[in-house]
Amino acid sequence: MGLMTNYQKQHRHRLAASAKEDGGYTITAQMPSSKMARHQAFEKLGRELDGDVAKLKAIKSVKEKIKVKAETLVPKYLPAVKSLTASNSADPLLGQILVWLFDINDIPEAMDLAVYCIEHEVPMPERFKRDLHDYLCDTIVDWAEAEHEAGRSTEPYFGQVCDLAADWDIPDQVRAKISRLQGLIAMDKENFEAAVTALETALEYGAKVKTALAQAKKKLEAGTEE
Repeated sequence: MGLMTNYQKQHRHRLAASAKEDGGYTITAQMPSSKMARHQAFEKLGRELDGDVAKLKAIKSVKEKIKVKAETLVPKYLPAVKSLTASNSADPLLGQILVWLFDINDIPEAMDLAVYCIEHEVPMPERFKRDLHDYLCDTIVDWAEAEHEAGRSTEPYFGQVCDLAADWDIPDQVRAKISRLQGLIAMDKENFEAAVTALETALEYGAKVKTALAQAKKKLEAGTEE
């Protein structure tokens, strides 16, 4: 079973568990049963989303924006996300909610949705110049760097993105960031061979890791001599 297929299976399992916890509620439970009526309902929801995005732009405080997303907007649209993913939809609404999930640091929910969006080729919001692959890698690495600096685990999410990104065409600077952090984490675990490999890759892609690489090589050589 491939990585993406495995993640999709895990996502469907969590989706089913979430629906069960909510008493089986999804947005489809309160919407018309006909295909046309459902289409119209989601079009209306899309217009509401456009309005909510415009309201967010009018808020100057970043902290307040995050609060509104976390307390109001994500809870409002998450039932629609569950309904759309359950029906294998590629509705653009999913891309916007994905961004908000990362903005409020709901990494588990965001990663589930990100994997789904990649599998179903859901577009990023129009204002985004990066594609979803680049956005996911960059966002998770930034999160993982903060977690690592704070002494917390970056798993399983950083590892998942590393596995997925291995086969992706991503910018060199993003590849450099991924490899650098892989190297630093390997150093922490005293896996100096893996650290050297990752840091050499990071250096190749332009990361400033000469000092860390020299330290890793020194530790590896010392271990080999022993």
